[in-house]
Amino acid sequence: MRENISSYLRNPKDTLFRWSVYFRRGHSMYLVFIISFANFVVIQYRLLIQYIPLLKYIFTNLVIFALAFFLVYIPLAILIGWWDTKRGTVPISSRVMAKANPWNMDITKALYLMCEGKYEEAKKILEKWLR
Repeated sequence: MRENISSYLRNPKDTLFRWSVYFRRGHSMYLVFIISFANFVVIQYRLLIQYIPLLKYIFTNLVIFALAFFLVYIPLAILIGWWDTKRGTVPISSRVMAKANPWNMDITKALYLMCEGKYEEAKKILEKWLR
C-alpha cells in the first residue's frame, strides 16, 4: 500500500504512531541486534585475551578473533535454535500462548464447529471479531 503526502496531513496522529512502530521495529530488531552482537564479540575478545595469554598468539587481532568466533558461534546458535524449535520450549510455549489468546480459542472453536457442519454457531462465535 502506497502512502502519499496528503495521507500524512489528514491524520498526523496516525502517521506519528506508524513512524513510532517503524522506529521501534528497526531499532530493536535490527540496529540494537547488530550493535549488541558486535559489543559481545569485543567484550569476549578483551576478556579472553586478557585472562588467557596463550590466546594472544592465536588471535593476534580482533578481526581474526571475530572470524573464528562467527565460524563457531553462528552454526552453534542455529543448532540450538533448531533444537529449541523442534524439541525444546517452543512447542510448549506455542500451545500455552494459543490457549491464552481469545482469538485463537474462538477461531479453533469455529473451525471445529464448521467441521461438524454447525456453520451458524461458528458464524456467531466469529462475528465479534468482525466489528
